[in-house]
Amino acid sequence: MKVLKNKIKLIIWDLDETFWTGTLSEGEITPIESNIELIKELTDRGIVNSISSKNNHEDVRRQLESLEIWDYFVFPQVSWNPKGQIIRDLIENMALRADNVLFIDDNVLNLNEALFFSPNLNVCLPEHIGSLADSEYFKGKEDFKHTRLLQYKNLEKKHVEFEQSNMSNIEFLKESNIKVEIKHNCIDELNRIHELVDRTNQLNFTKNRVSVEELRSQLDAANTISGYIKVVDKYGDYGISGFYLIKDDELEHFLFSCRTMNMYIESWVYQQIGAPGLNINGDVATKLDTAIDLSFINNDDVNNITKSEDRTPQIESGQTILMMGGCDLDQVVVYLNYDKLDTEFNYPNSLNINVHKDHSHLIQQFYDVKQETVELIKKLPVLDVSDTKMKMHDTNWDILIFSPLNDYSRGLYRHTKTGFLLPFDAFQIDWTDEKNWTTLPKHLTSLPLSFLKLLKEEFEFLGPITPQEFSKNMQWLLDTYKGKKIIFLNGAEVVFNSENYWEHNMHARHQQMNDVLTGLEKNNENVKIVDVRQFVKTPSDLKDNIRHYNKITYKYISDEIVKISKGWTKDINTKSELQLILDKVKAKVSNKLTKLLS
Repeated sequence: MKVLKNKIKLIIWDLDETFWTGTLSEGEITPIESNIELIKELTDRGIVNSISSKNNHEDVRRQLESLEIWDYFVFPQVSWNPKGQIIRDLIENMALRADNVLFIDDNVLNLNEALFFSPNLNVCLPEHIGSLADSEYFKGKEDFKHTRLLQYKNLEKKHVEFEQSNMSNIEFLKESNIKVEIKHNCIDELNRIHELVDRTNQLNFTKNRVSVEELRSQLDAANTISGYIKVVDKYGDYGISGFYLIKDDELEHFLFSCRTMNMYIESWVYQQIGAPGLNINGDVATKLDTAIDLSFINNDDVNNITKSEDRTPQIESGQTILMMGGCDLDQVVVYLNYDKLDTEFNYPNSLNINVHKDHSHLIQQFYDVKQETVELIKKLPVLDVSDTKMKMHDTNWDILIFSPLNDYSRGLYRHTKTGFLLPFDAFQIDWTDEKNWTTLPKHLTSLPLSFLKLLKEEFEFLGPITPQEFSKNMQWLLDTYKGKKIIFLNGAEVVFNSENYWEHNMHARHQQMNDVLTGLEKNNENVKIVDVRQFVKTPSDLKDNIRHYNKITYKYISDEIVKISKGWTKDINTKSELQLILDKVKAKVSNKLTKLLS
């Protein structure tokens, strides 16, 4: 195997005597089960797979479909043509660098041919496959939803349609319904932005590599302006695809994901931010064009992407909206378009572990945080000191949209010295028990053993928050922010047979916690509930657990949020009008009294 020096983003597989044993065109083949499982595992890590095989395309497709693995491959190249140029073109069409691609083939001649056309390509023989999963270059990033696979599937579809269209690139882009959004809450997306800064090369104009903390400091600096870029077109959602940071009228960072290659996103953004000073560092795959007409980006005259996925028209409610919660609200917010909207969501930290700070105990403890708590958090890889500064506590909001599902599912650990309550992972697992350390679930594989030892030595496991404690904490929230309006999202109550034991019977737990929210709504005019149960009625409405819904459900939830907030805004406006009438009446009475007294 050629010595690896870069993280692998794509594996290109030969099939005969590599992915399976035998030659398909000569008779039956024998699947290699470990290879099938490896592809699935790598896909869970965000590493995608393709094919370069000398075979008949339809024969290969039927065989891989029978193995239920065909859909895990993108841009499959199956023909009788030489592989070198095919692989070079494949890498280019996927907007990747050969440095981040591995080609596996049992024929050394094929490997050498591929290296001739792509000298920086990584190559290996089938005998090395068994060691790939444990290599640091195949670590990837947790992606159980297969987001990267879907993004490359969309890119594949886009490429095929472009090849068949006989259009120029610009003509094709004009038909693609490109929407670009610049957002400025960069701290909320710190780790995704840092990933771009750290890993992006082809469209990284500045190549200023910094640590997460250095990036955080840059974002917090008074003399900087920053934004991240979200891109969507009719082929799919590209997610956070770019980032810029301007310091003293000079671009410190200016970079974009390779998935947006040849879409002119970088030129459009550069125009939008006023073409500040830019010292380009090294080679960049495209040039900035400040003269080109890019009016087709965000052109409202083109057709909608899909009717079911359109964001709501901009809502000028006059109210400041704050959304706080986990992945449910993270999915809902894409459909909302309030004129004053801020978010405080969970995020993956540098260990690729999701940081959950929306538990009601954390909200209370961080309201007036103690120094001893700050010092303790410095030792906890599942929290950061910056998490103690919550937007909720700034009170700069009128309506809070809050999902308390973290309370529904998390286990609580009490620090024996300070009494600090740490919500962590599923409440059905006691992580102070060493017996549970032998096999970590996939979402915790990067968790340091030192943290588990700290839990065992300094914490006691309490289990979940009780419904009574949850009710008390929610009442504290209402009392602390008296007069503010709160929209709660409750949880589904569908019986869902998850393969994970810690998700068993969660419908009963959800029912108990939902009852608490129902009671709050009955007794408080400033509380409304988005009842998820009216949208999630069967297991088919769920994905991998009871708190992850099908995409259309998030659209339904957003519609309900808009309905509630509009009703509140109407009430506020009506009350304002009544107040004006009362003020006028008071003024007239005052004038009459003044005249009588005079």
